[in-house]
Amino acid sequence: MKQYALFLSVLFTTVICKAQFNYAAFAIPDSLKKNADAVTRDEYIKFTIKDVNTARYEVHEVVTVLNEAGNRYLEFAEYSYKFRSLESAEIKVYDAMGIKKASYTKKDMTTVGYGEGLVTEGKLTYLNINAPSYPITIEKNYTVKYNGLLSYPTNYFQQPWHSVEKAVFEVEAPADLLFRYKLLNCNYQPVVTKTESKELYHWEIKSMPAYKAEKYTGGPDYYVPQVLLAPNKFQLEDYEGDMTSWKNFGVWMAQLYEKTSELKEERKQFFRDLVKNAATDTEKAKIIYNYLQTNMRYVSIQLGIGGLRPFPASFVDDKKYGDCKALSNFMKTALDAVGVKSSVLIIEGDDKPRRVLEDFPKDYFNHVILCVPQQHDTVWLECTSTTLPFGELGPFTENRKALMVTENGGVLVNTPVSNYVNNTVNSSTEITVSDNGGAKVIVNYKSTGEERNNMLMGYHDLKDDDKKKIFIRHTEWKQPDYFEVAVSPKTQNPYSITAKMEYENIAAFKAGSKLFLEPRLYNFFDEEVPETPLRKYDYFFTVPYKKTDTTVYIMPAGYTAESLPKDKNLQLSFAGYTATYKWDAASHKLICYAELIVKQRKVNAADYNKLLEFKKLVQADVNEKLVMKKE
Repeated sequence: MKQYALFLSVLFTTVICKAQFNYAAFAIPDSLKKNADAVTRDEYIKFTIKDVNTARYEVHEVVTVLNEAGNRYLEFAEYSYKFRSLESAEIKVYDAMGIKKASYTKKDMTTVGYGEGLVTEGKLTYLNINAPSYPITIEKNYTVKYNGLLSYPTNYFQQPWHSVEKAVFEVEAPADLLFRYKLLNCNYQPVVTKTESKELYHWEIKSMPAYKAEKYTGGPDYYVPQVLLAPNKFQLEDYEGDMTSWKNFGVWMAQLYEKTSELKEERKQFFRDLVKNAATDTEKAKIIYNYLQTNMRYVSIQLGIGGLRPFPASFVDDKKYGDCKALSNFMKTALDAVGVKSSVLIIEGDDKPRRVLEDFPKDYFNHVILCVPQQHDTVWLECTSTTLPFGELGPFTENRKALMVTENGGVLVNTPVSNYVNNTVNSSTEITVSDNGGAKVIVNYKSTGEERNNMLMGYHDLKDDDKKKIFIRHTEWKQPDYFEVAVSPKTQNPYSITAKMEYENIAAFKAGSKLFLEPRLYNFFDEEVPETPLRKYDYFFTVPYKKTDTTVYIMPAGYTAESLPKDKNLQLSFAGYTATYKWDAASHKLICYAELIVKQRKVNAADYNKLLEFKKLVQADVNEKLVMKKE
């Protein structure tokens, strides 16, 4: 009887334990399924700070994926490198009824080296779960150990199209080693428990329904609820630092660059000779930047103090390669040799950068550029690029804050704001129409700024057949029956593409003696502006830009213009569009001109309906037809 009672007791305990959490998808409230691709059922994340150098990050997460759009939650991927290591990992998979179907540990996962440079930078451990059907539930349990702390992890409470049943985030730290936190896009205040030796911060959210995402919002920092963490005191290897101010953080960064700015005397003299005829510091900087672009190449090397300390300038000078910090440091050293002062800038390089908060010093950054202060202006240099013109940055580093490392510490500065004057696309097309409705076409496509850089980076060096395919796809040009293409030298600015095309039928359609022609043979305004009239967040273009098109139809004798679109002039604070249409009977030329200016990168949410209407009006004009009639 005692054995039977013991058996019942164990069985009862097991049932109670199993009943503590219901993995079945039907247990999810209907309110959390609305607009959701996935539901966080139960989450507990704890970041435990041991001291300035060590910490642990422990994750328990149960997520039910409701459809294919939520498949990113079925992926597990964690990086390990010198200062961060994945200690343990376990993944469990449950079907819709909550029955466990599979279990994996770290040894069952794939681990590979990663790094785009000359050496392996670390390891990636990953596992992708294939969903035989939906809903499917995945449970993740893993632990990460930090041995060197510059950045504390950010906790994202809730992503778009994602609801939360229950989620807990905790941070534990020694009482004598305080940290800082900042709430972004939410007001989830923590419960704080203090003892003589420790402090515990506890965030908890429950029953949060999913929210919809909007396209082109400029990055998740503008809408995703999160808590940012940052240390006051930190350490990487033997380098201790203070992050309570930008100035102090810059002091620490400056230490990493000590004894890396050395060149042999004969190499210093080489640069002095190189710029001996230059009249100004700007001219000197331009000459040396051209030398850098011509002779050095970018290679990612994330070695050293967390990938933060550059290889010496002498290394770059000898090997002719380096990463962003090494090339920027080399450029600075060469400028020092000719008496031109400059400073490295620690910055985030991304088309959708994080928000750098002035009142919350933190390591937001992943890239290094250089600036050369002048009396009336500042020259900004992207030292990894072989294609950008001198003094231009582009959307990868424009429109954001960066940390300038000076002799007196760090200073938060603003990089240049994108200007449509610097980002232009000019297309001129001559279309000679034959009596049978075919045509020979000559196109000259010129670009500056971001479009030029895109062409040089991803187009210029392609084979001719690939150039043709990319040109048609990139510009959304009408597919020709015959096509040849030529490009200008890389150094030319504007960069130009010349194309010769032939069409058996140039008209959009024919009706008796009439030809219905397109004002131009490609989509002139290809920005996506979603039909969301109740816009909540600001809309971001990639860059402001100016685009012009002149399309000239040379018609055969006997044709006249029966109907042309009316001229257009649409002007708003953030964009403008003009179009003119003219028939010159004497020369048999039909001349179509259009100009589109996106004046600023950001359109406020309050003006989104105006943008939507602007797009519709422009597209309506783009879709108009030119009606030519043969007498």
